[in-house]
Amino acid sequence: MTANFRDPLLCRALDQNTLGILITDTAGTIVYVNQRQLDETGYASDELIGQQMSLFSSGQTAAAVYKDLWATILAGDVWHGELTNRRRDGRLMRELIRISPIRDDGGEITHFFCVKEPSFDARTTALLAGAGEMTDPVTRMPNRAMLMRRLDSQIRDSRASGLVVALVCLELDQVASITETFGRVATDALLARTARRLLESVRLSDMVARSDSTQYTLLLANADNEQLDELARRLLSTISTPLDLQGRSTSVTASIGIALCPEHADSAVPLLACAQAAMIKAKSEGGDCYRRYRADDMVEGHAWEALVADLRQAVSKDELVVHFQNKVDLETGKVCGLEALARWNHATRGMVPPDRFIPLAEETGLIIDISRWVIRKTAEQIRCWQDAGVPLVPVGINLSLRHFRYGELPRYLQDVLTEIDIPPELIQLEISESALMRDPNYALMIVDRIRSLGVSIALDEFGSSSSSLYFLSRLHVDELKITQTFVRDITTNPVSATIVSAIVAMAHKLGKRVVAVGVETQGQALQLKHLGCDQLQGYYVSQPSAGEEVARMIEVPTPVTLGLPQATERTLLLVDDEANILSTLQRFLRRENYRILTAHSGSEALDILASNAVQVIVSDHRMPGMSGVELLSRVRDLYPDTARIILSGYADITTLTDAINHGAIWKYISKPWQPEDLKMQIRRAFDLRP
Repeated sequence: MTANFRDPLLCRALDQNTLGILITDTAGTIVYVNQRQLDETGYASDELIGQQMSLFSSGQTAAAVYKDLWATILAGDVWHGELTNRRRDGRLMRELIRISPIRDDGGEITHFFCVKEPSFDARTTALLAGAGEMTDPVTRMPNRAMLMRRLDSQIRDSRASGLVVALVCLELDQVASITETFGRVATDALLARTARRLLESVRLSDMVARSDSTQYTLLLANADNEQLDELARRLLSTISTPLDLQGRSTSVTASIGIALCPEHADSAVPLLACAQAAMIKAKSEGGDCYRRYRADDMVEGHAWEALVADLRQAVSKDELVVHFQNKVDLETGKVCGLEALARWNHATRGMVPPDRFIPLAEETGLIIDISRWVIRKTAEQIRCWQDAGVPLVPVGINLSLRHFRYGELPRYLQDVLTEIDIPPELIQLEISESALMRDPNYALMIVDRIRSLGVSIALDEFGSSSSSLYFLSRLHVDELKITQTFVRDITTNPVSATIVSAIVAMAHKLGKRVVAVGVETQGQALQLKHLGCDQLQGYYVSQPSAGEEVARMIEVPTPVTLGLPQATERTLLLVDDEANILSTLQRFLRRENYRILTAHSGSEALDILASNAVQVIVSDHRMPGMSGVELLSRVRDLYPDTARIILSGYADITTLTDAINHGAIWKYISKPWQPEDLKMQIRRAFDLRP
């Protein structure tokens, strides 16, 4: 096994080393091989001594790799890389190899020292894992024990080599929903197929293990930041690609955390904890993303897990409550419906915001238990109101995607309605457009089953997804709830107003009501009424309240004022960012008997227009944020009957001419304007209005 080494201790150290070791001359002829290398390759010593290193070649390593290898070591540098070699029996082996030059006393290279460590082949690593205690039975991948053994080894090697060890922790986001919908067998199939997808996305030298029930961990040696970012993006894309489960196209997403050794931790257990903490942080941000570990992730990860543990006990501890928010009829201003909203009154944290605990419930699968609880509590509250003689209105209950896909939903609804004995028309289930579009055919079936019970259906967050008109025509829903995205800027953005107008026209043609949600100002409410919406919901109408308070509001109604003030006098809106200019304009117009309103910006002017019947607007052009031309262009689209006058200097003549030609401006008055001329033009504007 050895060449003529003079030091017996050195010979024994090499022969008994746990890593495969070879020594060659400068031509690549093998002069020494240790026992571990013989065991790994299946050769005898006399079959290797005197042979070329190319004896191990499988033909599957690119020629460029060998070229780089020889160029590096002949230059006197250390080469480190991966080779696909062949054993004596013909089987392939992936090896991580480090080759260092050996120099004589004169500094000349005489030999090369080669250390070889078997690399886990990511496509055959389950076979290499060997015994069952090291292999996950579902995916046939290495399990956590195998991962930790390999990670310990990699970290030890990195201390000597200086190479970075990267750990990528990946957890699927929707496994609980898959199990509830398809069952355990389908979930196992998903986990196995995910494992194969991961294997196809990594290098041969990387290790993929199933480290927890829905969690995989990837172990990578010598990966730089750019490679890790690219890998994480590739994994997210690969995981989200739809796959077929029991004949139905199904998608899942993943949350990924990345930690590095020695940057974040210098031993196996802390490094895995860092990667998991980063993954938990990615999951808390909505999932379908990746995150590198940061120092505060560990604390946040523990807090997230503690909150999940508390949420699991919230129902049994009676910490959840149901509040109700009014829906108002835009014609009468009276309450015409309610929406039931879950609230969590934590024993020590107080009221936990819905946007904090609902995503947790969705992710962990607790949302189904919570949703079932809300349905029952809402039905019980309706029965209480009924027994007390409170006038009843339909109550909407928002369903998550998971609960909607839960096969027992219609039966559960029927059981609750029968047990509590309330009219089914008092319950309305609200399902988001995006949830329905996940599986349109299944959605049509479930919606019809629910409506057959007498329960109505509302399509929530309408406009947030891409449902087709054909699908909408087949979907037997009673109500469309416009997403808040369009409501939020409806008084300032003509595009949003146009979209809402189109939704209203389409819905009414299909015989469906239209509800606008998230309404927070009178201007929004009035604009929505003008565009034909039937009902609205939001903080402008009421905040969510307990059942007793809602009963009082229904029994002693105070209709919401939704009409524009009667314009018994001519109303003029003056807009300028300079207060002294507004004061001057008001002063010389005070004898004209106008009702004068003022605004210091374009956005303030649009808010005023939404809440007041304005016949004429006079605006300066040069204003910060929104110019006069932009303001009057929006006014033209939102309030076409309002006459529009702009004040500006000659320097703006090109912009103003274009605006006049496009109809945004009725009259342009140049600065410095003459008071009497301005008065005359304003009078004409009032007289010329229809």
